[in-house]
Amino acid sequence: MLFSLQEDHGSSINVYVVPDSGGTVPSIRVRSEGVELATLSANVTIDALVHAGRHSTGRCGFAIDDSHVPNLAGHNDLEIVEAETDILVYRRAMPDRLPDINLFRFETHLLPLWRIDDALKSRFQYWYKGIDRFGRETSTQVFCLNNGTSSYVSGRLLYKNYEFYLSKGIKTVAMMRDPYDELAERLILLKNIGTRAEEVLGARDAITFAPVIESLAESEDFDETFCKRFFKKASDEVLMALANPIVRQLTASTPDELPNHASVAAALDVLSTFELIGRRTESADFNTGLAELLGVPDAAIPQVPEYARVTDLGARLRGNPSIEAFLEKDLELFHFLAKAFTSAGR
Repeated sequence: MLFSLQEDHGSSINVYVVPDSGGTVPSIRVRSEGVELATLSANVTIDALVHAGRHSTGRCGFAIDDSHVPNLAGHNDLEIVEAETDILVYRRAMPDRLPDINLFRFETHLLPLWRIDDALKSRFQYWYKGIDRFGRETSTQVFCLNNGTSSYVSGRLLYKNYEFYLSKGIKTVAMMRDPYDELAERLILLKNIGTRAEEVLGARDAITFAPVIESLAESEDFDETFCKRFFKKASDEVLMALANPIVRQLTASTPDELPNHASVAAALDVLSTFELIGRRTESADFNTGLAELLGVPDAAIPQVPEYARVTDLGARLRGNPSIEAFLEKDLELFHFLAKAFTSAGR
């Protein structure tokens, strides 16, 4: 989906939304301070979209004025979202929002750290969490918004596919996690997800992790027997879905691309460009760094401590040769990160 502001003159606003389906007439919702003010279907035809083959009719523009939203200019907190997905199309800048910073939180957890995202929503003009769930075109679009310099995006994206955009003045931060603990949480989540896979994970990951979910359905508990047997018997599909997720996320162009002998070095090169890197086990340090970067109080960033159930299972998974083999690249990456943190005195 493509979208952008064309102009905001206070008493009139023009935006456009190009839906993924080439002939659908899009709709938007206009809100202010959490109250919905109007729902509108596109009322402007943009011929260039037809000529470019992006839409069959070009009816994708929205001209909004006082006839649609009374006292349009008076709504300082006004925002416009695409009606079906709730993706933010435009939000007016306000003095209390952070100026001159565009931030991307590179998500490394299968169970996202959305508490951090939600806590920062009111501080940015543009805000998008879990953008990976909306497809590549929409993800690219949020990095290309040409109005405003206050944006926050989070997502478990393949970094290589967005590196060009992220290198254009967007600060990237990430909280890394011990590979065994991340595997432990993924196993617990996928074991208990039941029929809610698409709702919890999104459509893409529901398909990716379907073989793991099916395999785990037969397991009763994550005891010592499970830790010894499950990965020995696991199919290639299961191991592929769980193998080296962080190195692949940092270096691969496609979800099924496997790392090679140079991938750890490439991943470290990517991480060296990040503005801030933290570790889940020292999340308070990450919070302090993020608060300092944004110029907000430490208390504005919620804590995300590890869960005892996750660390307990992570401890049982350590030392298993079968697991070590398919997490080899992630373990090597985390080893170098740990050395870097030690050298930095953190």
